[in-house]
Amino acid sequence: MHALVKAAPGPGSVSVAELDDRPPGPGEVRIALLKAGICHTDIAMVDGLLGEAQGYRPRFPVVLGHEFLGRVVVLGPGAGGVEVGDRVVGSGHLTCRTCRWCTAGRSQLCVDRRTIGIDADGVYAERFSLPASSLVPVPEDVSDDLAAVAEPFAVSARAVDVAAIRPGERVAVIGPGSVGQLTVAALAGHAVTVVGRPEDESQLERCRTFGATRTCSDPAEVAELADTFDVVLETAGSGAAVGVGVGMLAPGGRIVCVGVPPDETVFRSADLVLRERSIIGTRSYDLSTWRTIPDRLRAAPQIAEIVSHVLPLDKFAEGCELVATRAASKVVLVP
Repeated sequence: MHALVKAAPGPGSVSVAELDDRPPGPGEVRIALLKAGICHTDIAMVDGLLGEAQGYRPRFPVVLGHEFLGRVVVLGPGAGGVEVGDRVVGSGHLTCRTCRWCTAGRSQLCVDRRTIGIDADGVYAERFSLPASSLVPVPEDVSDDLAAVAEPFAVSARAVDVAAIRPGERVAVIGPGSVGQLTVAALAGHAVTVVGRPEDESQLERCRTFGATRTCSDPAEVAELADTFDVVLETAGSGAAVGVGVGMLAPGGRIVCVGVPPDETVFRSADLVLRERSIIGTRSYDLSTWRTIPDRLRAAPQIAEIVSHVLPLDKFAEGCELVATRAASKVVLVP
């Protein structure tokens, strides 16, 4: 069985390896890969940039990848909720299900959480195993192309849930990258302004296709948005974007931070106090989020258009380059 493995810490050390096709363990299912997405976390893993400071504990050797669509081929002992032949998507987290965070519906904060493709074997393989309880079946009327973006869409869906937007609230998204575009789609029913940079025009155009009512990239126009929005969702992953987002909040507004900036964010905390602004962080998704994803995918068929390149698994390095240089909006690998 072929798999894409990172053998050691630091940059590089990634190659296609031949692994045993082992049977699933108790509560697990064996899954044949159909499609797997590349995201910036995968690239950071390849470049050796993930560690405790980023909230991860990589281990090696490890099969990379966490975004997937697959088909169940074997049920392990005690596995339920899916059947052989089902197409499935699901969580990239392996959690204990019993700690205070798991039982409170915040499993992404599990004290024993592991992340596939980082500190547990991932999905860049012809076959892989995951707990059946982490999976949801894909309905027949959801295409493979649409289901292939389920994992990043779940991140956006969770951010929208955390934002708890009320009718009539003014909403903005900062950052028109793939997560920003999917967040716009997850915000269906709300008027949404998307803020980007002048070089983001193609991404902003897709945001308009996905439902944005207004896009802004001119710095002077963006500056005029100060004190305007009740809810800002920051998906750019930069400290500067968070600072801009805080400034865009109206009194009583809240910013939901989805990105993980590598740099520091600077803002005046007095502005939070005097205007009762709030900053909320949201990390990926809870397992309960996944129960909502099939219906949400069905309601947003346009997001399949975000996939710009489909490559074989052994062209992973090429896919990473396309993502890193912004030549691709979304790269999907096939076995």
